[in-house]
Amino acid sequence: MELVDIYNDRHEKLDYTKERKSLENGENRLSCFIWVINDRDEILLQQRLASTKKMPNMWGTTAGGAQVGDSSLSGAIRELKEELGIIANKEEMIFIGSYKRINDFVEVWLYKKNINVADLILEPAEVQDARWFSIDDFEKMIADGRGINSGYDIFKMYYQNFYDRHYEIIDGKPVAVKYKQEFI
Repeated sequence: MELVDIYNDRHEKLDYTKERKSLENGENRLSCFIWVINDRDEILLQQRLASTKKMPNMWGTTAGGAQVGDSSLSGAIRELKEELGIIANKEEMIFIGSYKRINDFVEVWLYKKNINVADLILEPAEVQDARWFSIDDFEKMIADGRGINSGYDIFKMYYQNFYDRHYEIIDGKPVAVKYKQEFI
């Protein structure tokens, strides 16, 4: 049984937890998507196990549900470590935004890093492969049924319009600012 913190429809954390598969109307949990992008503007995708019931052999971004006590940031960092063996620091994570699904708030994070795929430690119960793909190749994989579409439309809109930018509040107004980060 996997317990999760419960949030109301206004994204406010409530004072109780529930089993993640037993949520009712007005009860929501946190999930996180992590987009890992390198300096060649490729996205790191992971392939689900062939033996899984849900979306076997499909390629997608790192994602998962926040556990009790997790913020979306701590959940995103934990998912990177659990699924791929990537150790990320909170200072390296860039918050992209949040959107609502049924009983779920998805928090999206960007992690810009050059990572050698050979150094990854894949979670054998979840991930059978990981590779870098161009954004165009990822879109083609979704079109031909090999890629997980969950959140891709949001990723595409973000990538085309806001990549390398973040919002700061300047004089009380959100302003898109070019983001500078050195790749390691």
